[in-house]
Amino acid sequence: MMTQKSPATPSPRAETLRQGIIALLEVEPVTTLEISERVGIAQREVAGHLEHIRHSLHRQERTLIVLPAECRSCGFVFAKRERLKRPGRCPVCRNQSISEPRYRID
Repeated sequence: MMTQKSPATPSPRAETLRQGIIALLEVEPVTTLEISERVGIAQREVAGHLEHIRHSLHRQERTLIVLPAECRSCGFVFAKRERLKRPGRCPVCRNQSISEPRYRID
């Protein structure tokens, strides 16, 4: 005899996922890994949420600040990069050891 399982119910949240990310960004600069650990989502999902938050903040006359990634080998700084994801490799030395960009709200 098979019993039917009831669907899993997500735990109730006091705030939305993006409100939680915004709260983190207001406190201190954080990486996508730190955001994913603290909010409880996959790291690959964070960039999409950050992009949406960037547009939402623009309407509130606030800004998502990106502290750029840096090559650990030669020190190249990805200052002009528009994408929010971490770069794959350094354009100068081709090394893949790159620090994570950090994000904050100003």
